[in-house]
Amino acid sequence: MDGRRRAGVASGLVLGAVLLGGCTGGGPAEAIRSYDVRIEAAADGSLQVEEVIEYDFGDEERHGIERLIPERLPYAQTRDRLHPVSDVTVESPSGAPVDTELLREDGVLTLRVGDEDTEVSGRHTYEIGYRVAGVADADELRWNAVGTGWSVPVDDVDVRVAGPSGAAPVEADCVVGAEGSRTPCDVTVEPGGELHAQASGLAPEEGVTVAGRWPAGTFAAAEPIYDDTFSPARAFRATPATAGLALAALLALAGPVVLLARRGRPRRASGPVPPQLTPPRDGRPAQLGTVLDGHAQRHEVTATLLDLAVRGHLRIEETGGRAADGSDGPADWRLVRTGKDLRGLRGYEQLLLDGVFAEGDVVTLSELQPRFGGLDGRVRSALYTDVVELGWFTADPAAVRRRWYARGAVLLGTGVVLTVVLAAVGTWALAGLGVVVAGLVVLGLAGRMPQRTAEGAQVHQQVVAFRDSLAASDALARVPAGRVDDLAGDPRARYLPHAVALGVANQFAAALEAAGPAPAADWYVPAHGAGYVGVWPSLVAFSSPDNPVLSPPVSSGGGATSVGGAAGGGGGGSW
Repeated sequence: MDGRRRAGVASGLVLGAVLLGGCTGGGPAEAIRSYDVRIEAAADGSLQVEEVIEYDFGDEERHGIERLIPERLPYAQTRDRLHPVSDVTVESPSGAPVDTELLREDGVLTLRVGDEDTEVSGRHTYEIGYRVAGVADADELRWNAVGTGWSVPVDDVDVRVAGPSGAAPVEADCVVGAEGSRTPCDVTVEPGGELHAQASGLAPEEGVTVAGRWPAGTFAAAEPIYDDTFSPARAFRATPATAGLALAALLALAGPVVLLARRGRPRRASGPVPPQLTPPRDGRPAQLGTVLDGHAQRHEVTATLLDLAVRGHLRIEETGGRAADGSDGPADWRLVRTGKDLRGLRGYEQLLLDGVFAEGDVVTLSELQPRFGGLDGRVRSALYTDVVELGWFTADPAAVRRRWYARGAVLLGTGVVLTVVLAAVGTWALAGLGVVVAGLVVLGLAGRMPQRTAEGAQVHQQVVAFRDSLAASDALARVPAGRVDDLAGDPRARYLPHAVALGVANQFAAALEAAGPAPAADWYVPAHGAGYVGVWPSLVAFSSPDNPVLSPPVSSGGGATSVGGAAGGGGGGSW
């Protein structure tokens, strides 16, 4: 709505006329010489309005006038008051063309009066009649007889208002001037009961408003007409168009993502999968754990630490005492670097080994705790790079997930904003919900977006079979006999790190413990000496991602607790 129309809506129901095209000249300026308004109010609150406008075009050649009548006015934050106009008639005693085009836009009815093929000049009279519903209520009537939207001066205004059945108002008021003005103008109640108001000398964009209060019950049948500009039912109204747009947005935005996620899911083997008794492709524990679910997690890092010990690169020693939480595990562990040749280590293994012993060849887990979180993150990042270099994933799985989470968040945010805007301005919010749901679908599938290569999919099937073998009750019977060249100590423990990485450590350790005595691993030293001891529960506790010794340290101070900030306390003294 342009500035002229906004001014008309703010000022009331009756707006001025703007002349249609023509040429300008040096003669008298355009003006309204007289503006007479006759109003008959009905008991139902409607008005029959008759306007007689004597318009002086001067020497200008115009096609006619435009008359703008607001039909919608702001009433509350989410509600408008309506004044629908009907039964429009236009005549001209002076013979001006009265072809009338009715246009409704933005709550304003525009009467375009005139003939585009005929031009007029000088003085012409236009008689405009119409009915307006829903004006009077609570025995009061207010009417903008002349709106502030006229761009020409008005010489004289004469307004008469007749109540239902000749009822006379008990109060009458009239104001004149620019929008918001409270300057009084002449108003009387005639002997016949009519409210009569007069004003003169109105400048452009000045108007006249009349008001009256009638005896109680005068407008007994009047009911205001309201339109809710927002309600959930209205904003999210389901129509073939809104539902179709919502579905189209959902399919267009989320459909390709669903197909891509399905393509990235591991395929089930077409037939029986043979038992896998050894690590597929000689994969390291963390590599196999990552290809299993596409995530490099803390238990893969601790499994790597355990695997480095099994392969002789470090020794794990229990310290004295038991765990502070009363569990079977020791209170702490000491890690000792052995100095074994580092050739053959993968990049993430070298990073972990160097990070653990960055401050010396001997370190306890509790000493490692403050910096283990950062080291853990770097090792996991290197592990993602490793599985891509092995050709098992098309791209870094973590980076792929981050990109899709970001896309889903942007799509969700866009959908929310779009839905709010559509709900505020109309009834198309359901279409915006399609974008919201699409964003939620993308967020829900972001974790499945990393794509395994054909080789990676094959390795995944083999890893699943290997995990099932380690979790079986006869796991040790399935482990091939013999000693491995880079394995230190009990050969039965060679796959314990794999069991940790694949999430079946408890089952495999139980099988180890149930198998009976065996030489203690020379890479693990219990707190109470050498010889056979049941160390498997302690090893599982060591490699657990929930190992409290490796948990982030709890900071003290700087929190929400303060002296006096709790129940109890008080004080005392002598008496």
